[in-house]
Formats: sequence, C-alpha cells, structure tokens
Amino acid sequence: MALIKCKECGKEISDRASACPNCGCPLLEISKEGEVRIKMPNNIVQGWVGLFSSRDARVEDEEGNILWKGQHGENAKFIINRPVKVTIYLGGWANPIYGIVEPRKKYSLIQDLGVHMLATFRLTEVDLIDAD
Repeated sequence: MALIKCKECGKEISDRASACPNCGCPLLEISKEGEVRIKMPNNIVQGWVGLFSSRDARVEDEEGNILWKGQHGENAKFIINRPVKVTIYLGGWANPIYGIVEPRKKYSLIQDLGVHMLATFRLTEVDLIDAD
C-alpha cells in the first residue's frame, strides 16, 4: 500500500481507497491508471536443457502487444488503465502463464509443485516485492 494525497482535501490516504475517508472525494474515478509490477522468477535451467533455454521473459496483452520485455529475475513494470488479460512467457523451459492484472497492483510468479515436462507457474497478487 502506498499513500497518496487526496486531490480535494490534500490529506494522505491509501492508494487502494475508493474514496477519501476525510472528504468523500471518489478516488478511483479520478485516476484508474497505474503501474503494474510482476516479480519474474530467477530460475536457471541446469543440464543440457539449460544450454538451449532462453533467459528472456516478456508480458503480452490479449492482443499480442508487448507490455514488458526483459530477463528472468527482473521486475516487470508497465502502466495500464484497466484490468488486462496478460500472457507471460519465460522462454522455452516454462509453460506460458495466463492471468489478469490490475493497475497499481503487484504480482509474483509462484512455481507449482509436481512433475512436469515444462515448469508451471501461477500469477499471484502480493503486497510486497523484494525491492520494496
């Protein structure tokens, strides 16, 4: 949670509030745009598979537009103004991850347990990312 100033009364309030508790000014109607952050896993594939695996990562929206492009272990950061269906690609060693992200929220990719030919992750909302 971050603190922002109300545009109406100037008091500090939570960025997740739908209205200012001091003056009642609606906040979500003022600004729906915000940064999304996703903690990418820092997995290094070992053995022969690792020789042919890319450390590239990218996040695309449902139209195939690239919202972020980087490397494993980085924090993906991009700005959106509404909930967006995304696909996250981690290279050839992991299954694509599908989910919906919302402005001003943080997410992490959690690896599911089990025996898989390819690594499988799920997108989970979190309060903090390591760099916070």
